[in-house]
Amino acid sequence: MDMLKYLFFTVLLFWGTTGQCQFGPQQVIAQTANVTQIIVAVDIDGDGNIDVVSANKFGNSITWYKNLDGLGNFGSENTVASLSETTFVCGSDLDGDGDIDLIAVAYFIDLVVWYENLDGQGNFSTQKVISNQADGSSSVSLTDIDGDGDMDVISASDFSGLAWYENLDGQGNFSSKKIIDNTISNSRSVVAVDMDGDGDIDVLGNASGSLKIIWIENMDGIGNFDTRHIIYDTGAYTRVVFAADVDNDGDADVFSSSSGDNEIAWFENIDGFGNFGPKNSITSTLINAWTVYAADLDNDGDMDVLATSVETFGGEIVWFENLDGMGNFSGKKIINAEVQSPRSVIAADIDNDGDMDVISSSQNDDKIAWYENMTIVGVDENQLNILKIYPNPTKGLVFINSKAENIVGVTVFDILGKKVFQVEGNIQQMDISNLQNGMYFLRLNTDDGDFVQKIIKD
Repeated sequence: MDMLKYLFFTVLLFWGTTGQCQFGPQQVIAQTANVTQIIVAVDIDGDGNIDVVSANKFGNSITWYKNLDGLGNFGSENTVASLSETTFVCGSDLDGDGDIDLIAVAYFIDLVVWYENLDGQGNFSTQKVISNQADGSSSVSLTDIDGDGDMDVISASDFSGLAWYENLDGQGNFSSKKIIDNTISNSRSVVAVDMDGDGDIDVLGNASGSLKIIWIENMDGIGNFDTRHIIYDTGAYTRVVFAADVDNDGDADVFSSSSGDNEIAWFENIDGFGNFGPKNSITSTLINAWTVYAADLDNDGDMDVLATSVETFGGEIVWFENLDGMGNFSGKKIINAEVQSPRSVIAADIDNDGDMDVISSSQNDDKIAWYENMTIVGVDENQLNILKIYPNPTKGLVFINSKAENIVGVTVFDILGKKVFQVEGNIQQMDISNLQNGMYFLRLNTDDGDFVQKIIKD
């Protein structure tokens, strides 16, 4: 009984603090992804669930994995295409037919290509070449550069800088290369973002030499680029850049990762017009910091940070909490410290429970995996006066009587925050007799928000 009281008190502490976040153990999606360089989370087959796509450098392939049930159980590898030493892939609707196509690059043969999702089910066309002159092509970003309502392509290349390709007809027929800046070298990370708040899409990128992080202005909203703005020009090479609103002031700030400095940092867009303040270091002790990604991981309304540390036979997947919504970050919080060279980490709601899970790929053990976000955002139980849940305790059958709310689904969590049961629809009763005896939490999803109720199964 004393132990039960202890657990009850512990759970109340956890439940009463909005924004608490922890991650579950590694759940392997694939362990034969031959040197995966990048992953992307998109709904490939149009079933409403987030699937995972990977670019496999030594496997010379692009593959995707189906989220079979919307709970994070994945099927076997589906090969999209063979592509020599591919290092990057991303997804968007290039041909305006409502499904997700895939765009990829091949570094050593200077290709930017795309593959049409032929049926919206994940059966893809043969290779369609956008460019074969992206010298040392490293990554791409997709956006509507010229404001005509379709998706254009921006490429970053080691030896030919930044360029874009116009989607001429909204059906995936592209123009020849249009130069954004071909005077920079080792351009490997590119982000499409409105930096100056004028309503059109500018380009954020990295480079080597004296230009570490720059953005280039879309001067007229139709893709004529001119003015180069320097965000950062000292320190070691910046490997990855990312844009998000760190301090909740409505403009795009910039994140960076730097292996040479072991650093994850951010730069404030101080006026919303693309003038940036000095570097704000989040950490300078993340050995060989490789990638950076921003998402609201703890459901508190601000941007937290995901990052990886890369070693040949080791590394870490970590996150940093945005403590105040102003860009003051916590120390390192480890998601997994038993991975081998994790090159990519992203966030998406894999299990459809309303929070952001983490997906990673680790190059040297050929794994793609995901980690369940155990965050459960609760509300004060006095809000449940419009909902009656009984009996409590229960032997198994639970009745839900709603006075005003339209229930659209119910999820049951155990005391550690792990989802153990889920049903959809306007549920009036549910059977949890198959669950072990103990304390659980029912999260009721309604048209007007979520409500949480403790319940005892005995």
